[in-house]
Amino acid sequence: MKTGFFQNLNALHPLEPGLEEEFRNLVQRRVFSRGYHLLNFGEVDRNMHFLIRGAGRVYYERDGLDVSDYLALDGHFLGAVPSLFNGLPSDKAIELLEESEVETVSYARVLQLAERYPGLGHALYRIVLFAFLEVQERMESFRFQSAAERYAQLERKYPGISNRVPLRHLASYLNITQVSLSRIRAGLQ
Repeated sequence: MKTGFFQNLNALHPLEPGLEEEFRNLVQRRVFSRGYHLLNFGEVDRNMHFLIRGAGRVYYERDGLDVSDYLALDGHFLGAVPSLFNGLPSDKAIELLEESEVETVSYARVLQLAERYPGLGHALYRIVLFAFLEVQERMESFRFQSAAERYAQLERKYPGISNRVPLRHLASYLNITQVSLSRIRAGLQ
């Protein structure tokens, strides 16, 4: 069985006895088809999502283009973080790129539990820290790495991602054209 939301939180910071049962009562586990949107543009993201299995992305639209901002595969968290934290309508959407099994939990309910279980608060802090570091790493990759290096790094992070995520989404995530990505994959650059 794949590791779930609670197990990942517990791996980030040891959680108190008794929390697991309460947490499991809050979690909804569902299977969604490819193309399903966990969040649409203009909606407020009120839930944290964890991909048990599957692939998803957070994306936005700019000048008529669809731009992938974050990619996630099996065992990763997925969400429109700014909307989740500030409670405002999201300028991003969350789309599943293949049939996916997803655990979803209300962010407000998790915060309520964190008031009673400090270990959960520490685990949430670690998620936020990892998200911050990932954004920082991505920004630096645009400054210091070539497109080919960014692609190689993405393949190391998510082995086989190009077999699961459409190339147009990978190209937009890497901030290159699909033609450039095809050349990189063919070893022409």
